Amino acid sequence: MELDKRKYNRDQVNAIIEAYKEKYENLVADLRSRISELGNENKSLLEQVEQYSNRERLIIKALESAEEKAEQIKEQAQLEYVLELQRLKEFIKKWDKYFVALKEKYPCDATKKALDIKKQVEEVAKEDDAKECIEKLDEMISEQNRAFNPKSKIKEYISATTSENGFNINEVLNPGKLELEDLCKELGLIEESE
Repeated sequence: MELDKRKYNRDQVNAIIEAYKEKYENLVADLRSRISELGNENKSLLEQVEQYSNRERLIIKALESAEEKAEQIKEQAQLEYVLELQRLKEFIKKWDKYFVALKEKYPCDATKKALDIKKQVEEVAKEDDAKECIEKLDEMISEQNRAFNPKSKIKEYISATTSENGFNINEVLNPGKLELEDLCKELGLIEESE
């Protein structure tokens, strides 16, 4: 509504004021509506930010937990390697005792091969890194297993021994129940207790 320079009466002034009032009320209503929409949008965005923050915290906790678990597994594996290495060293000590007795009782080519294997195991056991030591032993064992032929080993043993030692192929092929202690006593590796 445009005003001109003439004088207005009271009703005309009230009509003009009423028109501007309505115009501004509509504008204020639109602005309030827009403010309400922006407030709701702001709330929604804040909730999403909170959700992302919660997810981020969960992911960080999961990563920290995974790192701790990985460290525990690493430490446990290292401990297992160290224990396996200690067990191997104990085995070498026991093997030395049995080997001396076997060498005296059954001197043959098999003794030389066993001595070579024993030396290889001792060399590997000198490693400081338990994991590397166990890996080398596994590799060595797999090489020995590939080369192992039980039939030829038995034939070699039979040809290397004489009939004077009391060797019986039927006992070898059908040993029945074997007890390590009884076998060692029979071979003279340990003395029989009274």
